[in-house]
Amino acid sequence: MARTVTATQSTLANETTRRADRRERLLRRTGAWILLYLGLQAELGLAWDRNWHDLIGRDQFWTLPHMMLYAGVGGAGLVALLVGIIDTVRYHRRAAGVDDSSTITFLHFFHAPLGYILLGFGALTDLVAAPLDNYWHLLYGIDVTLWSPFHIMGTIGGALEGLGIIYIFSSEIVIERESPQPPRRWLGFSTLEWGVLALLAAYINLAIPALTAFIPISFGPIQLLSYPIPLALTAGFSLVSAVQITRKAGSATLTVMLLFIEAFYTQAFVPFAIRTSVNVLHLTYRFVDRRPVFNFTLALLPLLFLVIALAIDWLVYRKQKSGANSTILPPIWQLMLIVTIPALVLPPLIMQTVERIPAFSPVPAGMFVLEPQWFATLLSAPLVLLFGTIGVLFGLFFGDIWYMNRQ
Repeated sequence: MARTVTATQSTLANETTRRADRRERLLRRTGAWILLYLGLQAELGLAWDRNWHDLIGRDQFWTLPHMMLYAGVGGAGLVALLVGIIDTVRYHRRAAGVDDSSTITFLHFFHAPLGYILLGFGALTDLVAAPLDNYWHLLYGIDVTLWSPFHIMGTIGGALEGLGIIYIFSSEIVIERESPQPPRRWLGFSTLEWGVLALLAAYINLAIPALTAFIPISFGPIQLLSYPIPLALTAGFSLVSAVQITRKAGSATLTVMLLFIEAFYTQAFVPFAIRTSVNVLHLTYRFVDRRPVFNFTLALLPLLFLVIALAIDWLVYRKQKSGANSTILPPIWQLMLIVTIPALVLPPLIMQTVERIPAFSPVPAGMFVLEPQWFATLLSAPLVLLFGTIGVLFGLFFGDIWYMNRQ
């Protein structure tokens, strides 16, 4: 009889623990999907804001794109704060799923998942940068370049937010992988894995405007091409880490498929939003001959990353078929070349192809057409190779961490 009572109590205790853990999983995963939406909203607001400055100007801080951008950033910060407070309370109550293996300590009292803390710092950085950037614009006027100090500060904050969200998704993927109940999959990937691939695609989408924002660096008659640097850096980081997180061939290609969607809706939304804002708010354009149009070049630039992704996935597939156990990725030198060469060679070819198709012309005003400059390309190759290598190494490093991270 005593044994029966003990077994019953143990069963009840285990069921209570499972329920508490399910509540923790629900809390973190609900937060993760809300943060993914808010992050994509902020990225879309940033694209809108960049074109707003260029075509309309900047007469006040509370423009429509700023509201969209900072609603995403501020909302993400509030979600991170809320989850951090709830998990701190649950940690001190010794709730299931909230312990030292699944949280980190902050200020000796607070306990929260690492991703939420990273995201909170990123959001705080962006919110501090906002009024400082506003003051900078009041002093110096319209500035659409990345290289003003508070734009860089905001970029760092945005990068931290993205890393934080990836940490949140990756920790849940690790827990999901260890669960006795396999998750439902689409094309071989769980819902959480699709979420992390969408985030990595968003990182690449941020780099696409570099095609025209990063102008050549001149040293007398010598020119170094700068636009391939962010393209190679983000391709190496995002596509390599996509494969490392999932350990599946096809991850890089699916990331680029999601990038096509993000690039298309970005290029479709921004002209529509600017034209609508001008009409409704009775605004005027800065230039007589410049109007917002769908930018086919930037919408098709993911073709560059598709070439890189297909090459990576093909090599990963071959290595998996060979039964290699040490790593699923090809040697680093192969990844370096796969990332660097397309970033140097393909953008001018894509842009010139777009220019020759009547339906895609004209090229948006203010956007120059890249001519293949083979001597400049050759001179720029070592620098692009360096940054492509940095991206690959970061992808390998963070991808390994995310594959094992439970915090």
